[in-house]
Amino acid sequence: MAIHDLSGSSRAITAVFAPGPITLNPADPAWAQAPEMTISLSRRLHESGARLPPDAEKSRSVKVKVVHNSTDIFFLCQWNQSTAHVTVDDYTLFADAFAIEIPLITEESPIWMGAADKPVNIIYWRADLPSPENIVGGGIGTPQKSPDTASQNIRHYQRWAKGVWSLIITRPMASASNNQVSFVRDKSYRLAFANWKGGIDAERGGNKIVSDWQHLSIK
Repeated sequence: MAIHDLSGSSRAITAVFAPGPITLNPADPAWAQAPEMTISLSRRLHESGARLPPDAEKSRSVKVKVVHNSTDIFFLCQWNQSTAHVTVDDYTLFADAFAIEIPLITEESPIWMGAADKPVNIIYWRADLPSPENIVGGGIGTPQKSPDTASQNIRHYQRWAKGVWSLIITRPMASASNNQVSFVRDKSYRLAFANWKGGIDAERGGNKIVSDWQHLSIK
């Protein structure tokens, strides 16, 4: 794993160490120790025929905090959205979704779903699913839920209230299989965030908004 020079970087997200149990609750005291970073999402890849967003929707932001207790890592992500979309029906009706992408083998992975020899590991949450999914991608059009059950070890909390989605995602720091990244203390990682707005915005699949690569430092 590469070592990044994060000194002075405004884009470094710090995963702070909080000993003991951490609950799936935004009010857990562990979050008070974590610095909050606001990440801009402004990169888009449109599928053919997808609805183009209005100017006001050309960029979004998400507030991110990360904590760990050396066993499990927790991501708290919050973003504004006027209406929650939590159901999927016939075509054009989709649920809200969010994802975290991490290079699986090499940090040279392209941000758009990696490449065949540079795959990425994705944690994918969608508001209507019972739990987030562990996904592996090796290029645009290739992401799929990893077939081994061991890596489907992701738990979450979700709540929409007063125009804000609050999402906590947690998984063991140690990978459960080759389809998952291991998070190690005193190491840093590249990661990127993606967001889909459901409802009439009908964002799904490749029709989404994405951040640039960020750096995550595990303390």
